[in-house]
Amino acid sequence: MQVNHGKALGIKLPAVLVVFLLVLTIGFSVPWYHAAWIALVIGIIAYALGDLFILRKFGNIPATMADFGLVFLISWFFLWMLDFDLAVNSNFVMMALYTALATAVFEYLFHKWLLINK
Repeated sequence: MQVNHGKALGIKLPAVLVVFLLVLTIGFSVPWYHAAWIALVIGIIAYALGDLFILRKFGNIPATMADFGLVFLISWFFLWMLDFDLAVNSNFVMMALYTALATAVFEYLFHKWLLINK
């Protein structure tokens, strides 16, 4: 699969950023700068692992499932690590779950686009 990586990342990273800002910042009052750097880290890892490797070898559904798991685990970990800067009663699992679900919807559509525009 020959892909224009600049174009693909130019679509993926801003979209993941928007998803994280909507879910974490607007939905759970996480400071925007935390949502932004978490989105950037996850976007790059998910592109390398999910989009370039798993999508190519196994297809859209396994790649989307892998991205869901990756987003859930990494966002949960970072949110847990940021406990000092978030509200005392934050439910990190729910925050990570909603973020992973919203990201998985985007990732499914992004994978379809990647497969068509390879």
